[in-house]
Amino acid sequence: MGSSAEIQDFITSFEERLAPVEKASSEAWWRLATTGTEEAQKELVRTGMEYNGLFADEGEYELVKGWYEERRDLESPLLRRQVEVLYKTFAGRQGDEETLKRIEELEAEANSIYSNHRGVVAGRETGENELREVLRASDDADLRREAWEASKSVGRKVEGIVRELARLRNRLARNMGYEDHYARSLDLQEIESADLDRIMAGLGEATDEPFRKLKAGLDADLETKFGVAQLMPWHLSDPFFQSCKHDAAALPLPDTQKGPGGTPEASVSGRVVDGDAATGLDLDRFFADKDLEALTRKTYDNLGLEVRDVIARSDLYERAGKDQHAFCLRVGRSYPYDVRVLANVRHDSYWMDTLLHEFGHAVYDKNINPSLPYLLRTIAHINSTEAIALMMGGLADDPGWLSSVAGVSEGDLEGVLERVLWSSRADRLAYVRWALVMYHFEKSLYEDPDREDLNSLWWDLVERIQFVKRPPDRDEPDWAAKLHVALAPVYYHNYVLGHLTAVQLRRHLEEDVVGGPFYESEIAGRYLQEAVFGPGARDDWRTTVLRATGEELNPAYFVETLH
Repeated sequence: MGSSAEIQDFITSFEERLAPVEKASSEAWWRLATTGTEEAQKELVRTGMEYNGLFADEGEYELVKGWYEERRDLESPLLRRQVEVLYKTFAGRQGDEETLKRIEELEAEANSIYSNHRGVVAGRETGENELREVLRASDDADLRREAWEASKSVGRKVEGIVRELARLRNRLARNMGYEDHYARSLDLQEIESADLDRIMAGLGEATDEPFRKLKAGLDADLETKFGVAQLMPWHLSDPFFQSCKHDAAALPLPDTQKGPGGTPEASVSGRVVDGDAATGLDLDRFFADKDLEALTRKTYDNLGLEVRDVIARSDLYERAGKDQHAFCLRVGRSYPYDVRVLANVRHDSYWMDTLLHEFGHAVYDKNINPSLPYLLRTIAHINSTEAIALMMGGLADDPGWLSSVAGVSEGDLEGVLERVLWSSRADRLAYVRWALVMYHFEKSLYEDPDREDLNSLWWDLVERIQFVKRPPDRDEPDWAAKLHVALAPVYYHNYVLGHLTAVQLRRHLEEDVVGGPFYESEIAGRYLQEAVFGPGARDDWRTTVLRATGEELNPAYFVETLH
């Protein structure tokens, strides 16, 4: 093993090569997402290959691998962590040039397809915002079905690309000694497979009965609403049923009784027909005349976290050729940081949640300590930044935030507070079950990307876990319509870990740090800067959770919110 000075000299030299290429690759990603042009697609491939080339030297890889294997002998924790991060980055880019280039090309092609595709409804090309509105508001069963099918139509265009990507990713993984890309991804994400299996199995068990009762109530309500004997996926307000806020809002509040061991049991059935609940809890009305950018600024101002610079660099509204989703991107690691958000904002609760979410990523990215070594000037982990984003996005249906920040009047909130809390709880249940579908499906996808029954497998999981019945005789690659399967593979468990961390972190902030709502306190903002943002990737994600919350990750806190 080389001396600490030799290792540091190599890292410093490598960072000088890495910085401009990394920045150029991020810029290319932004251009493709904001334009969708063929030129931008080619540029992303070119910069991606240039980035891959930085890690192509086998001698350098073996050198870094050797340091990684003997890293515990290094006296400096900071140097040890740099070696860990550098090795994971090298390992994630190993493979023959032809395969790596083909992956870059396919990912860029898929990215462009997802950005430019529009489903056809009533003979007109329709964007995702419009499709979402149909499924939330329309009483026309035929139109709803057409919108739901349109939301899945991109799957046919990308199915072959996704399968080929899975095969190529597996090839790289197996050449490195892994069982498949899924196993390789978990290892490079510093996640123990057995630990993740235990967490996901525990959440599946904890949510099974309460979700079964929730879904039974939803089914009864929606069957009555639409006058059908059998509920179909297009009767739900979300095309993947990953959210149920709009559907659950029309249900009566559950009767809560103590079950065995003192656990609350909720029984839900029938449709509310009096008062505000006759039309459900319409959170969208709280934002119809609001400036969502201003509410985002105000929220982060309350925490003492500046976002105006990010807003100025961002692209927040719809237009043709632009990515229809939302994300946060940091371009390079030079200070002051260049952080941007892409969104497609409309005046509703969905986009309020999304803006708060993405700017949660942004404040993390822009508040990393710039004095850290280059390699550590990044987030601790994917699930660490998702925790912040999810905690912030969740404010969009928080009664306290709606009142004190969004300015919703007492009159408008009166009588709906319990319903807001109930709707949020139901939504968490729905999200966990959806995430479990993604978790199990991706494991199966990488076990055998060529299996002919992927379409059927997808619906087997949806029926078993989400209790959503598949449409008769449907044999379409609906799984490929979810962008993450192609472009953010083996990612979804990080949303789940993020949810667990978010609940645990908010509890710690409000009970032990602030003594009240965290979103009203600059103390909370300073705490987040010191305990989460500032340290960057100095520590792994488990250590980050421990430092930020005072204890190791404990899923029990999240499970408590489901009752």
